[in-house]
Amino acid sequence: MGGPAVFEVVLRFTADGPAVTGEWSSDETALRKFRSFVGVYGDHATATITLTASGPEQPRALRTWTREHGETVFTT
Repeated sequence: MGGPAVFEVVLRFTADGPAVTGEWSSDETALRKFRSFVGVYGDHATATITLTASGPEQPRALRTWTREHGETVFTT
């Protein structure tokens, strides 16, 4: 039996570079933070913002944002 889901938002300005991260047990809170990061940092040319979920299964991307592609929503 798996534990509760954890939702993480990650902001990076360079691939594999330093990151600003946050974790929440609420998907609604994590989505609000993801959207907040998009609002503040989304115009930066190299910013990548990712929302992932993990729990009993491997972490999976739920949403990403880049200025070049906008928001991508992944379905499972």
